[in-house]
Amino acid sequence: MKSLRCTSLLIILTGCAARSDFKFARTSTPKPAAISRSLSDDFWWGVSSSSYQTEDAGPDEENLGFKTDWDLAYESGFIKYPRANGVGSYSQFGRDLAAMKGLGVTHYRFSVEWARVEPTPGRFNEAAIGHYVQMCKAFREAGITPIVALWHFTFPAWLSAKTPEDHGWLHRDFQSHWEPYVARMVESLAPYVDLWAPENEPNTYALGALVGALPPGGGRASYSRYLKTLNIEADAFHRAAALIRKKQPSARIVAIENIIHWKPDAFDFGRFWYTKGVEYNYYHLDKIVDACDLIGINYYFSEVASPLARLAQSLRSGPKVSDLGWIIDPAGLEAEIVAVSNRYGKPMLITENGIADQTDQKRQSYIADHLHAIERTRCAGYDVRGYFHWTLVDNFEWAEGYTAKFGLFSLDPNTRELVPKPSCETYRSFIGSKSIATPSTQRTNVARSGD
Repeated sequence: MKSLRCTSLLIILTGCAARSDFKFARTSTPKPAAISRSLSDDFWWGVSSSSYQTEDAGPDEENLGFKTDWDLAYESGFIKYPRANGVGSYSQFGRDLAAMKGLGVTHYRFSVEWARVEPTPGRFNEAAIGHYVQMCKAFREAGITPIVALWHFTFPAWLSAKTPEDHGWLHRDFQSHWEPYVARMVESLAPYVDLWAPENEPNTYALGALVGALPPGGGRASYSRYLKTLNIEADAFHRAAALIRKKQPSARIVAIENIIHWKPDAFDFGRFWYTKGVEYNYYHLDKIVDACDLIGINYYFSEVASPLARLAQSLRSGPKVSDLGWIIDPAGLEAEIVAVSNRYGKPMLITENGIADQTDQKRQSYIADHLHAIERTRCAGYDVRGYFHWTLVDNFEWAEGYTAKFGLFSLDPNTRELVPKPSCETYRSFIGSKSIATPSTQRTNVARSGD
């Protein structure tokens, strides 16, 4: 999701037929070498995406146009960049599926666009629901297990309001429509889906509510609204999980949270900001962990817990930061896996991990080094069951529009085809070898030794 990551608790950054002939560009990157042991055959290799960030408007099968709160926010001038037609992942789903098959992924995490399937309150678009059913069926036939997120940052326009106090989770009509929506999607997709994520990064969204940085905007920073949003999100998670289990007893529930590796600041007397950072990581998860089977960690960077962190971020550049100024810190992922495991004792997935990298020069080592961190924790006995790269193709990155590049593929603007980057072959090689790569520095030494 990626451009709405926080760097302090004061500021939020700002058809279906698969092809099997997808070609990957070969690079000079050495094939990843295994470290201590190969991964077991049941390790989940995946990619993640979201509906609003990748989907186009798609065919208007039942003459039911739809808008989300983000569309309204752009029309009002609050959001700078338009999504337009995205990268076409709705109408050109077969293209994306072919790319995933070429990568060799075993799992794909994506979201349903609530506004698309329920464009007006209580009226479901059966053709759109049928499209998602066909997507999930095609995944299964391709040997790719779908993980479906029911909410990923957007609300139907009819759950929008002019003020943050009445918007989205806090809208007067939310409570009466959430469970019918969840029930409808579970009933439709259950033949092909048994892994459900009720929400994606509710903690990040709540932080946006704190400072009024998300649609509809215009709100004053409100800590009470932040906590109220988190509590409503937790209640909605519990209700969704209970409903899913009732309708599909074999289902497994995934909690997905944004986790930042916070580092204490010497000038943070009493560790006030560090404590708030830890609260950000765990407040929602503490409330819903009893209702989930797997904990999904979305990890991108570490940050010093300081109100000056945003300013520091804007000034960063160099090999150890992303294009957005985020600190590249694989050791932070290792530390957070340990912390989450020690706190909750549940199996984990890395449900998002990636880097904004326009040139694709850092992404290969970024992937290798974070996979190496995962392998160290697995060897130490921590139960990490899968890794999902964010994301398949460069997409709409919220506040940054299409300027931040997180994809393994780019999109040819003329042909609308996916163009693999060198990092795409890197990730494909890791999956194919069922092993974790050595760190990038060691890979360089290995390559030189063979010159």
